Amino acid sequence: MRTIVAVFAVVIALPLLAQTSLIDQGRAAMSRNDADAAATLFEKAVAQNPKSAEAHYLLGTAYGSQAQKASIFGQASLAGKTKDEFEKAVALDPNLLDARMGLLQYYAMAPGIIGGSFEKAFAQAEEIKKHDPLMAHRAAAFIYTQQKKPEQARNEYLAEVREAPKSARSHIDLGVSYIIEKNFKAAADEFETAFKVEPTYMPVYFRLGQSAVLTNSNFAYGEEALRKYYWLGQIFEKQGKKAEAKASFATSLKLNPNQKDVAEALKRVS
Repeated sequence: MRTIVAVFAVVIALPLLAQTSLIDQGRAAMSRNDADAAATLFEKAVAQNPKSAEAHYLLGTAYGSQAQKASIFGQASLAGKTKDEFEKAVALDPNLLDARMGLLQYYAMAPGIIGGSFEKAFAQAEEIKKHDPLMAHRAAAFIYTQQKKPEQARNEYLAEVREAPKSARSHIDLGVSYIIEKNFKAAADEFETAFKVEPTYMPVYFRLGQSAVLTNSNFAYGEEALRKYYWLGQIFEKQGKKAEAKASFATSLKLNPNQKDVAEALKRVS
């Protein structure tokens, strides 16, 4: 009897293990910027488990990446498929906030003729707010940015900082909004604050390097920050995450082209 039960448990577990493998493979393909392979893998994951919100969400992200490289006619089809998958993910799991954010971004960016709607985007922001107020501020700011309302977007980031003053992410978000407005001094101040409140948050170092370039000052300090950002790229490289490593190296090199070791590292992962 125990043997029968054990065999039955294995038979049930096999599809779930296969789906997990497909999702992992799909994520790896996305990290390589191979959206076509990722879409194929996520489609298989959805076919195996149509009720998996994660699989539908990831398939939507793959379709969205494909749309960015498609022809005008292909973009319309892929955009519709992206929206459909995000909507299915949210319907299956209303608490999957990444899917809600993906759907919100689609509604905010897409033309009305293919399902875009600021009203629907704000509705998603309200749902996100019930679970994660800080993400809700970022979500609303994204919508306002798409509406070309920089003041309202900045106010959302200011609210995020007020609610989480010791979060580096909050200060970076506000700093980036200042960059968009070309207020580079205010941006640099926010990045410096982000470093003080959370010095282990690696994106801070990229932003410190960026602010040195934008403000045309503190080059030595900025270069030191970029070196630490380069170390993050090395970590990605050792983990086999070539796409992330390539992005870190390329960004560091763009801000300071005179880094021979970074140039060599970029060649290794390209």
